[in-house]
Parts: sequence; structure tokens; C-alpha cells
Amino acid sequence: MTDAETWATNNLPSFKQRMRISTEDSDETANLMTMLTASYSSILRLVGVEDATDFEMQELIFERTRYTYNDALDEFLHNYQENIRNVWLFHHLEDEKQESEENKENSS
Repeated sequence: MTDAETWATNNLPSFKQRMRISTEDSDETANLMTMLTASYSSILRLVGVEDATDFEMQELIFERTRYTYNDALDEFLHNYQENIRNVWLFHHLEDEKQESEENKENSS
């Protein structure tokens, strides 16, 4: 199982609760899993991180999945452009800060 599939499996109940989806239909569950898996991969690629461990990443993944579920994916990037940029900046500034600290430690 890939990281995306594992993440989707672990977060499916939370997504269903958020969307107020109560069905246990196996076809619908498989459809939701596909959407969550694709959204996980897409958002991680957009933000440039390796995992979705923070709540902002989870939020973006859920929102992209919600847009997909409602056949409005073409509107997601426009509506969440600022959120994506902010998360990208946060993670990349953190990476730069860590690299800078490591360089200082190595030069000492």
C-alpha cells in the first residue's frame, strides 16, 4: 500500500464525517478512497512536501476531495490559491531554516 493509500484509509472516516456521508456502500467507499488518494498526491506535489502530517495539509486534501466529489475540481486551485501558497511558504521557510542551522553546526 502506498503512502497515499494508507493516508486515505486512515482519514476516510474523518472525511465522511465532515461531508456527512453515512453510506457504507462499497462502490461509494472505493470512489471516496480514489478521490482522497489522488488529492493527497496532488496536494503534496503542489506544496512540495513529503507527507501530510499537519492539519493545514489535511484541510487542503479534504477540500480538494470535496471539490472533486462535487464535480467542481476546476474551481479548487483558484479558490484555495492563497492557502496553498501560504502552506508552501511555511514548509519551505522551515526547510531553509533547518538547512541554515545545519550549516552553522557543520561550520563550527
